[in-house]
Amino acid sequence: MSNDDWLPFAPLDPQEHQKPPRPENPNRVPMILGAVAGVLLVAVIVVVSVYLLRATEPTTAAPAPTQSSQAAPQPTPSTPQEPEQSEPAEEEPPVAASTVVMNGAGFTVKTADGEVSHKWADDAAPAIAALTKAFGTAPKEDFVNGDAENWAYDIYVWPGFRLYDVFLGDGGRSRSEVPAPTWVTVSSGVPQDVQITNEFGVAVGDSLDQARSKGPFDEFALPNGHVRLTFGEGRGTFYSNGKREFSAFVDSDESAQKVASITYTFRARGQ
Repeated sequence: MSNDDWLPFAPLDPQEHQKPPRPENPNRVPMILGAVAGVLLVAVIVVVSVYLLRATEPTTAAPAPTQSSQAAPQPTPSTPQEPEQSEPAEEEPPVAASTVVMNGAGFTVKTADGEVSHKWADDAAPAIAALTKAFGTAPKEDFVNGDAENWAYDIYVWPGFRLYDVFLGDGGRSRSEVPAPTWVTVSSGVPQDVQITNEFGVAVGDSLDQARSKGPFDEFALPNGHVRLTFGEGRGTFYSNGKREFSAFVDSDESAQKVASITYTFRARGQ
């Protein structure tokens, strides 16, 4: 028996000491590919996240130019307002260059040269001269004969205005005997630069209702179909106290709708 037989263990074949080959895992390749894909996915997520963060960051604006402390403040723009539509203004009549103011005792003519007052029993010459200046033209002259009940009169006619002056003739009578030595009538056609007014505020061209609102004390229909309003109650008392203070007689037009004339004179009641 050799010494080798006394070894506790017999030497093995050198090949027997090599590790046995490890069997290959059939799932190894897919696992590697999955790991690589996961890494790539993580990288993509990181890149996208970085991009999104950069996109949402505010862009740093360039510094605004320094404004002067003395710069004028800019006006706040206001909402434009539509212009209000206004009604066309009515044209005012031209200012009268001359006026004739009538009342129960007579009338006053006012011109640039001054004023002239006329009482019903006064001589008519100064009043005729003043009216000629007021109207800017000499009057046309007319005449009306008298009869048993009426005196004869010279008539001086301007546009829209008539002055009656008693004609005494050669009978030796005086103006003091005449109830109405002078009297006047106003009608349409007065020039715009002449204003004729009276104490009652009635004007030619007013409606008859407007004239009625001024307070006449009497109204009656004339034979020609016109209407007459009488203002100034208690006047025309020449025969009782010698005072000449006339009433104003306002006659309508043919339609009895408007004022056609205004007359200051002496009339018995109902005339």
